[in-house]
Amino acid sequence: MRMLGCLLTVGLLAGCASSGADYRNEAVAHALETEAELRAWVQACEPVSGEAMDAARSADRSWWQRNGQLLRAADYGFIQELDNFTDERRDDSVALFTMRAGYALSAQMQSYVADQLDVRNPERVCLRQMADFESGERDLNQNADYYRALVALSNEGDIDETPLRASRQPERPSDRYGRSYYEAQSALARDSCPDAELQLINSAWPREVYEAQCQNQRYALVSCEWGNCQVR
Repeated sequence: MRMLGCLLTVGLLAGCASSGADYRNEAVAHALETEAELRAWVQACEPVSGEAMDAARSADRSWWQRNGQLLRAADYGFIQELDNFTDERRDDSVALFTMRAGYALSAQMQSYVADQLDVRNPERVCLRQMADFESGERDLNQNADYYRALVALSNEGDIDETPLRASRQPERPSDRYGRSYYEAQSALARDSCPDAELQLINSAWPREVYEAQCQNQRYALVSCEWGNCQVR
């Protein structure tokens, strides 16, 4: 499935054309889309039933254990592409652009998943989808061309199990914002804390932590990793 047809619907990877024979842009788009779809399924399936919740959390852990390094390579490729994205469409800040692009992708995936769950037996849909992610059918090595491109990016960026090097991170527009800002807002809204005031208190991408003050004056912490945010 190609939900967006091209990465993040913003035309960042122009026309979704391959970057030479290595399929770099297409591989980056595919990896980011797949991870966003998994995140949307996990969020949608956790409240469906206890069995669906267990399956979702297990699939999420298993998928990340197998694909984490390739996803980091895709993120590296995405940031590298942003470095060359200098025409009039570029936002004032690479970080702000990245946040908005990630939010658009997540929103589209959430809408897609919600449509798929609009059936009489959402648990069955969740278990089927989670089984695909758990079994490896949705792993990032399933397309040989994309896999080779991601491995090349991993080697180029010297990617390992640690976060990407600080030198590869975009500058942030202010101390308030991080790349997971919109995802943190969404997580708070699901936790009955809409329109919260957010302050970024720990920024070490891919991990970010926000402090939030809700309208009822309660405080919350939001912990994010690769854009997947949880209210603590």
